[in-house]
Amino acid sequence: MSDAFHIETPENIQIAYKPAGLGTRFLAWVVDSLILLLIMFVLFMLMLFVGAASDSVLRTMFEPVQQLGDELDGGDEQSVELVMFYLLGVWMMIWGLGSFFYYGISELCLRGQTIGKRSSKIRVVKIDGFSLDAVSILVRNIFRVVDHLPLLWIVPLLSAKSQRLGDMVAGTIVIQQEVPKLTGVRARLSGRAAADATFRFDAGQLKKLRPQDVDAVERLLERWRELPAQRRASLVEQIATGLVLRLEVNAPAEGERAQFLEDLLAAEYRRQARQLD
Repeated sequence: MSDAFHIETPENIQIAYKPAGLGTRFLAWVVDSLILLLIMFVLFMLMLFVGAASDSVLRTMFEPVQQLGDELDGGDEQSVELVMFYLLGVWMMIWGLGSFFYYGISELCLRGQTIGKRSSKIRVVKIDGFSLDAVSILVRNIFRVVDHLPLLWIVPLLSAKSQRLGDMVAGTIVIQQEVPKLTGVRARLSGRAAADATFRFDAGQLKKLRPQDVDAVERLLERWRELPAQRRASLVEQIATGLVLRLEVNAPAEGERAQFLEDLLAAEYRRQARQLD
């Protein structure tokens, strides 16, 4: 399960990743479930507070329970069971909706992560190398309800990449986000001040970067001296052109493409450092 697999980016760069282990994903799920439970508790208390001010809210919620009790001479065993089934159904519906919005919004805003995934250092990515888009997030989280069925718990165990059914349908995979190694490029660019940059990038543009984009630029700059000049120029053009389109910025002049990539990588390192702080 821990064997690395390769993603080929749209710029034809091969990036190796390791699928997240089931144990790591379970720990992330536990953290997210506790957070979701806390959120729902706060919302429930808020709803009770509003209901206390307007008893029509509470009456609407619990009227079906009261009707069941009246119809079945509330107090017998059958009545209690039906009331419990009703409450369980309401809870499952609320939990399902809460999970859908919590995971969906988190993965969309945190670039494929939730708070639990971030604490476990794992991330959701597209298996084809493209950005994790809203449609993929929507599909995998719709199938989250189905994936909770006990019969489907075996799917990630049988999958070579630990994918659940929702991941397979959405074309996504959960990967380990390894701690960045202090490569020569990272050591050289991490301390570069923003004032020294020829090209500037704002937070919105950096947010569009994918982990594989950063890896591709790092690998290129690390191997800069080893690559033949023609191959180097070809890779710089491919990567820079793709990133210009992704970030929606002005294209650098042909002779400034390498500087463009260096400034972009330095800006991303500064963003990562701010997150750690």
